[in-house]
Amino acid sequence: MKQDFLTHLTLILSLMFLVFLILDQFNPMMNFVNNPVSGGLLAVLCLSCVLQGVLRWIQKEE
Repeated sequence: MKQDFLTHLTLILSLMFLVFLILDQFNPMMNFVNNPVSGGLLAVLCLSCVLQGVLRWIQKEE
């Protein structure tokens, strides 16, 4: 259950950041990448990636 949630969260946040990066290339004045909301979402993305990796590593050893 936890891994399903983390997998979906990681996928959604990754796709969001891809869209943010593309939009930021077309219109840098919108500042999609360099704002506090994006920073918080990036922190959640990094945390979910680390947790997902640790959970899969633990599950693989069992």
